[in-house]
Amino acid sequence: MRALVTALALSGAALLAPSAPALAQQTLVPCAREGGFCRVPYPTRVIYGVPGRTRAADVRGRGVECTNEVFGDPAYGVPKRCAYVARRGYDDEDDEPVARWRTCAAEDDYCEFRGRKRVRYGARGRYAEGVFRNGVDCDNDTFGDPLPGVRKSCQVLD
Repeated sequence: MRALVTALALSGAALLAPSAPALAQQTLVPCAREGGFCRVPYPTRVIYGVPGRTRAADVRGRGVECTNEVFGDPAYGVPKRCAYVARRGYDDEDDEPVARWRTCAAEDDYCEFRGRKRVRYGARGRYAEGVFRNGVDCDNDTFGDPLPGVRKSCQVLD
């Protein structure tokens, strides 16, 4: 079963919301409840959380545990779910995303860009992400802390 949802950010928090024509869309495929195993058919991004609070991880193997230990806890005390990004937007020849992530700022710096862009914050494959306009602060206050104790950076999807 595929669910079409839109990932966007309000006040720095990633939000999963029903599809709206004016918003950027991606197809998410539900794959596990909290505590389960999210199996993925190809390298992709897995989104974990609840509407309004999510974390994301790039997954290249068979899948990932859908747990706070893996993703961090984006919504304390609330049951969460995992979904993976459907293949649309990936290049079939090499399984690399068609769009590329470009580092735009180190932690505690400002990620500068024009227009509306998807930005992720983190390191080592653990990211919080959202959609922002005309730049964003690259810090824990804006994104939360997807990987405590590790220096992070921001990347913008071009």
